[in-house]
Amino acid sequence: MLEEADAMNARGATNSAGFSGLGAGDSVSPASVYGDLPVSYTEVDAEGIVRVANEAACQLHAMAAKDLIGHAVWEFVPADEAERDRREFLRVLHSEGELKPIRRSLYTSRGGFRSYELHRRVLRGADGRPVGVASVTFDVSEMEAANREVKQSLMWLESAMAAIAQAVVVTDALGFVRYLNPAAERLTDWPSAELVGKQFEKGMPLLRAVSKSGKALSFRMTLLEPWHGDVALLTRDRRTVAVWLSASPIADPETGYTKGVVIVLGSPKTLPSV
Repeated sequence: MLEEADAMNARGATNSAGFSGLGAGDSVSPASVYGDLPVSYTEVDAEGIVRVANEAACQLHAMAAKDLIGHAVWEFVPADEAERDRREFLRVLHSEGELKPIRRSLYTSRGGFRSYELHRRVLRGADGRPVGVASVTFDVSEMEAANREVKQSLMWLESAMAAIAQAVVVTDALGFVRYLNPAAERLTDWPSAELVGKQFEKGMPLLRAVSKSGKALSFRMTLLEPWHGDVALLTRDRRTVAVWLSASPIADPETGYTKGVVIVLGSPKTLPSV
């Protein structure tokens, strides 16, 4: 019978204190709600005693239900950290408002470290007083790895763009500047932090535009087809600079919709200031 009770608690059942948030008249049992969760779920009472731990929680901590439920959470930390954890628990228990997620690395029973994100919620009784803390722990290792890969790709791309001698400006589909490389900063006198977020044509007004095709230059047109030609633009310091400009639409490979425009400026020649 003791083993059966431990198994029920591990699947999400409550002890006699009534933890789990479901009453006796509810049609769904606590075991079916918490036990089937693929993520670790625990409930700790106001004394710091674990009252609910589902199977995923037991697997996460590599402990049997009987070794988790009925024990204080600070029993599972080094002795010199127990008092600190006790004070932190009481702070969380009596805090107001939403609790921020905590991200940490844990050594798993399968070997190696994994990254987890802990989300907590204070449990309150009918009188509004705190009676415990419920916690859900998500494995975010793959998400962190994906984020690192994206950051590395962005760093590589920015390094490549910075190495290009020609000025490069990227806008979104509404003409707002989203990126410019160092060469573009030097050409236009605009620091990236100040030009990003401004419309290209307002930040660098075009005074003249001539192409071999004879087509006039407008941002709306470059959303549909490339434009190449000679232009004269006004820099931030009111210098007039003659450059060769190439503007091409950036198409989403999946939808085909234009997401923005990449503008390359080359062969600058300073004209008399306006």
